[in-house]
Amino acid sequence: MENSFIKYHSPSSTYIVQKGAYFEEELIVEGNLLTGSDVNFWRGLDVSGKLELGKGCTVNRDISARSAVIGSNCQIGGSIEVNSELVILDNTTIDQAAISKGKMFVRPGCSIGFVRSSEVLELVGKVNIKEIESGTKVIVRSV
Repeated sequence: MENSFIKYHSPSSTYIVQKGAYFEEELIVEGNLLTGSDVNFWRGLDVSGKLELGKGCTVNRDISARSAVIGSNCQIGGSIEVNSELVILDNTTIDQAAISKGKMFVRPGCSIGFVRSSEVLELVGKVNIKEIESGTKVIVRSV
């Protein structure tokens, strides 16, 4: 882990990544991860706690976390899988799958290859989802 890009907040067990940072290897975090905008992960990302990805971030491979908020205009080259709630903000692209074992909330302009939510999938505005697993409860709202 490149220490010059990361600060650690011990009371909340949260790693904070500065704006514009990049990581060449897969990043494995024991705790929570909060990133600034335009952070690049050239490989995958594995977070044992909560992930909050800033706007304009890029992850070239898969993401796994306990829960996640994916900022606007992010690009994920693989899949994302979370054990509880997943929030995907405006104009984010996920090339493969978004899988949540809890609730999933998707904002306008998002593009996702496949979606599975164990509880409920809430779509707001116009989103592009190629496939939704059968049996998924879907709520659609206008903006």
